[in-house]
Amino acid sequence: MTERKIERKGKKQLRSSGRMRTIFILCVIIVIFGILFLAIWLIWRPNKVYFHVSDASLAKFDFSPSTNTLDYDLNLNFEIRNSNEKIGVKYELIEAKSNFHQKKFATTNFELFSQDSKNTTILHQEIKGQSDVQFGDREKSDYENEKKNGAFNIYTMFNVHMRLKSGWITTGKIKFVVGCGLKVPLKSDNTSPSTFQRTNCMVFPSWAS
Repeated sequence: MTERKIERKGKKQLRSSGRMRTIFILCVIIVIFGILFLAIWLIWRPNKVYFHVSDASLAKFDFSPSTNTLDYDLNLNFEIRNSNEKIGVKYELIEAKSNFHQKKFATTNFELFSQDSKNTTILHQEIKGQSDVQFGDREKSDYENEKKNGAFNIYTMFNVHMRLKSGWITTGKIKFVVGCGLKVPLKSDNTSPSTFQRTNCMVFPSWAS
């Protein structure tokens, strides 16, 4: 009986020693990855990527109450500034959703590209088409008032997917939303007194879209 107890005790000690060794190895791996991540972060020191709409105009923005259709021709210059000194950016999705008083009327994708460090890129896009929209009395009133004033309040939201890269290192996909509240002049008759003001855009997490 004594020998069996000693044998069982020895097996328990071996199992305990094995668990401690596994935990120690896991801790070492976590510490090494933490040090590598900190070193890469200190080398890169990533800064913000800035988003603006530098110019916007409407060649057409005609709503028909009888058919609930909106004919639109919106031109946007979307400006992206990569302020990082050592980090490039690869854009894998730039999707624009344009809304008039929370009523979406257009979705379009911008051309994808890679951006070097310390670089500003301006993307031009014509968003043109016809959409079925359901305007209530309030939206119809807002539309008529803004049409008289020669400029429309259009909120454009960009879904952006991108990766950061430096040398042989590329991050995983980063997803976020860029929101731009725009007051866009109507230029269809070339008599609009309004001019577009360059607009800074806000960045939100992707779940906010």
